[in-house]
Amino acid sequence: MQLFADRTYEAILAEMLAQAPAGVDTRQGSIYFDAVAACALKLANFYVDAGCVLDLVFVGTASGKYLDAKGQEYGLTRNPSTPARYHYIYEGTRPLAGARFFTDGLYFTLEEADGALYLAAEAAGEEGNGVIEGTPAVPVNTIVGLSVSEFGPLFEPGTDEEDDEGYRTRIREKLGGPAQNGNKQHYKTWCEEVAGVGRARILPLWNGVNTVKGVLLDTDGLPASSAVVARVQEHVDPGGTGLGEGTANIGAYFTAIAAQAVPLTVSCSVTLASGYTLEQAKAAATAAITVYLKSLVLDTPGDEAMVVRISSVGALLYAQEAILDYANLTINGGASNIEIGKEQVAVLEEVDIVGTV
Repeated sequence: MQLFADRTYEAILAEMLAQAPAGVDTRQGSIYFDAVAACALKLANFYVDAGCVLDLVFVGTASGKYLDAKGQEYGLTRNPSTPARYHYIYEGTRPLAGARFFTDGLYFTLEEADGALYLAAEAAGEEGNGVIEGTPAVPVNTIVGLSVSEFGPLFEPGTDEEDDEGYRTRIREKLGGPAQNGNKQHYKTWCEEVAGVGRARILPLWNGVNTVKGVLLDTDGLPASSAVVARVQEHVDPGGTGLGEGTANIGAYFTAIAAQAVPLTVSCSVTLASGYTLEQAKAAATAAITVYLKSLVLDTPGDEAMVVRISSVGALLYAQEAILDYANLTINGGASNIEIGKEQVAVLEEVDIVGTV
């Protein structure tokens, strides 16, 4: 915040010297100069500290625990980190819930829900998302008769604690909505306060009067997992009954769904920069386009159409150090923009590039 930007040491010192009685020597090194210089420095530091304090009490500039305190004033809390969960595949003796397993330095606890077994990472966050299906799940304690113990497909990806910008955006949306009385913004707030939801698009009257649909994306801008969808449904309108047993009003029928993935294949030919390989160029392009799609999903206002612009993808390619130039750029075989529906989300499936030095 620049409220005290003019309260510098030099400015304060100049004001103090200007207030000296007539005839008093104010040159540097004089008794008067030395006396007020220390005071000017102390006051300048005070204004710096005051500016820092002010930064911590406004939504736009607060961070960390101070942003938490501002959000709590409006009934919003920061979404916590959540653990990754995998389907568990075994043969032989059925392990008991609570059994611990490990792989590659990561530890998991066996959970049971609705008769199915899941391996839940003991450390919450995205760190646990990289286990490949079929990886052995090694018991910490020997289980007699257990012949096969493996990680199945990822059931629910782990998420890191909501960062300051994401939390700040939710606070601003609630303040700017306003989110009240079961209006559209209120449903958005209800959905996004569930851990694992990065963004929710709200579609009123989608199936008649008093019906509302929430299209859910995770914190990476990808379709929300079935577990997150179920949590949102339970939070807002359990069973979609409209009985008011969740946050939604009585008579409002809410349906939570995951966004439908629209796979994108980006193809082009590139001229490689000296010293770079095609694999490096492909990896850099994939990372940049993935970030672009995530920002497109999470930052596009809910009432605006999402458009994957081929010019934006081209600019990203051109910005990579490994790529001097590109040609014949297409997305899904065409050279035009891709418009994404309100119930859809763009997901990068492949970057297919050929290159020359």
